[in-house]
Amino acid sequence: MVQVLPSVLKYQSKRRIEMLKIVIADDEFPSRQELRALLETNSNLEIIAECEHGEAVLDYFSNNTADAVFLDIEMPVLDGLAVGEKLKTLPNPPKIIFSTGFDQFAVRAFELEAFDYILKPYTKTRLQATVIKLQKVLQNQSQQQLPSRCNFPIKLSIWNNNKLLVFNPKEEIYLIKTDTSKKILIYTNKGILESNLPLKTLEEKLRPCGFLRTHKSYIVNMNKVREIIPWFNDTYILTVENCLEKEIPVSRHFIQSFKTFLNL
Repeated sequence: MVQVLPSVLKYQSKRRIEMLKIVIADDEFPSRQELRALLETNSNLEIIAECEHGEAVLDYFSNNTADAVFLDIEMPVLDGLAVGEKLKTLPNPPKIIFSTGFDQFAVRAFELEAFDYILKPYTKTRLQATVIKLQKVLQNQSQQQLPSRCNFPIKLSIWNNNKLLVFNPKEEIYLIKTDTSKKILIYTNKGILESNLPLKTLEEKLRPCGFLRTHKSYIVNMNKVREIIPWFNDTYILTVENCLEKEIPVSRHFIQSFKTFLNL
């Protein structure tokens, strides 16, 4: 049997982003109640279902998701290890935290890539450590899954002859430099244009698109670099596709960030 808690409806509509969705699976009601009471001391966690045997767990996850399941190993119908093995095959499996009164299942549990393995009787300190670790891991995963800024349509607008030209920097801008008169020149597929924006501002705006500062006077679209030529004193000269500037320097001051960017 699966007991889906009434608060789940409120949770689905008003849930804070950082709140964890938790399922408890244990065939013993007192154990579920004890675990629930200890977990609910954490305000960023909500228990959305309780299951009293293995088949109930699979039934629940066939139509629902959760961040994690606290899974008792010794349960009737289908034991926790068998349930864990089936859960791992789901497209979006929950983190599995095995709970048991015995430690002999630990090796098999971690073969299933269990997130954690907790021995009964539970302690508040041990459970709190698991919850904190779970929050950190899920937060990191969420950040990694966000599209990078480079996937967003970053545009650069430049005034030219009383009109505003809009560029896709990754494809249409090759180089930005400061000339001897301190003018900011932007080399584009429409020619060389001037900008009033400071070089530092342009560097920060275009960095997510693969632009790199190689010299105090140069920012290069690394997507368009076609040749890297070793130069004296551990420096380099670059050539950039479709760029009228033929010898673009990489100065010693910026050499480490340049090598890091290219994994040299």
